[in-house]
Amino acid sequence: MSSSQTNKTLTFKAIVTDRDNWQRYQQQYASRVSAHQIAEVEKMLRCGTAKNGYATYICLNCGETKSVCFSCKSRVCTSCGKIHADEWAQSLTKRLFNVIHRHITFTIAAELWPILEDTPNLRKVLFGAANRTLRKVLKMEPGIVMVMHPYGKDLKVNYHLHVLVTEGGMSNAGKWFAQPFLNYRSLRKIWQYECLTELRQQMPKSSENSQLIDRLFKTYRDGFYVHAKPQVTQAQGISRYIGRYIRHPAIADARILAYDGTTVTFFYEDHEGLRHEQTWPVLAFIHGVVRHIPPKHFKLVRYFGLYAPRKAALVQAILHHIGRMLGRTISRLTWHSSLKRDFDYDPLQCPQCGQTGMVLYSLTVPDHGQLKTFGGFAWLFTRGDLLETSPIPRSSSPPVPFPIPFTSQSTFALEVAP
Repeated sequence: MSSSQTNKTLTFKAIVTDRDNWQRYQQQYASRVSAHQIAEVEKMLRCGTAKNGYATYICLNCGETKSVCFSCKSRVCTSCGKIHADEWAQSLTKRLFNVIHRHITFTIAAELWPILEDTPNLRKVLFGAANRTLRKVLKMEPGIVMVMHPYGKDLKVNYHLHVLVTEGGMSNAGKWFAQPFLNYRSLRKIWQYECLTELRQQMPKSSENSQLIDRLFKTYRDGFYVHAKPQVTQAQGISRYIGRYIRHPAIADARILAYDGTTVTFFYEDHEGLRHEQTWPVLAFIHGVVRHIPPKHFKLVRYFGLYAPRKAALVQAILHHIGRMLGRTISRLTWHSSLKRDFDYDPLQCPQCGQTGMVLYSLTVPDHGQLKTFGGFAWLFTRGDLLETSPIPRSSSPPVPFPIPFTSQSTFALEVAP
């Protein structure tokens, strides 16, 4: 691979798999990368390949088969991450209240970034601190959605929260009140107090940690920086603002400009819209992406106040007053529906006879390092897709795989890569 290639071939996956980059990275960064982060990258490397498993479809007219590989759903996979983010953003608009929302970014002191990176359990402190801050400022119970972002546009560590909060909330009397004005000077100081006070309690007791907290209080006398984004009044605006912050890698492939086998050049735009280009050694670049894969089971998105799942009954009591903020509904497309819509290509059309509607014949899935196949003709008979009078020429039909141990409903829950 070289920098002379077009940008479409300069992908994070291609860089990781070039030469022995992935093996050298694991050796050089062995003490700085977790087993879970390595597993997520290797899932991404198998995305869309037979190693990740695949579904086999059969034409009931001529017996021709076609295999389609499964997607990986890795946190570092660009294509899977975008699909997940789009679906999440659309589902979110269906539960939001039909009121004005404010998009707020809560930041912390740079001195705390390496501490949160080295101690993942402390990251949850930010969620609780932001929740308490907004309740104190609003003096009522709002609806809150929080998304943690562990990095900046330059790939460096930068822990901050993107928060979507209703401009108003429910009073103790159970009535909804709008509150368009927020005192940001108070917001900054309360946010700093809640963060540092909770961190002082959660961090190991030592004179060094105590001195750090005291120093941050004195250094940031005006509080930690809080940035108010424009008001969001429509569901589509909400999807546009926060959908991009969910489950996508630290860098999009489109931002990679060049790779010469030794270094990687990429660009980013700052808050003023100015473009910056940086060139990193290839292994440092890989680590710049891998280091931001969150720990296993760590929730980057959390709901508080009236958007908390446990408040469902309370929410129903006010919905008839304010309603839901329903945006343009986008139904979840299957992989073949997506290909038909975006590329005018029907992947389930038989390449041999042209018949449409090939049916699922078998599933091949990884199992303890090996691939096992389930399904076959017996499964087709059970599902009612295949009859004794089927025109399929049995002489050219594929061999019958293992009996399938699960229902057809559960198999269709598996997704395939486009």
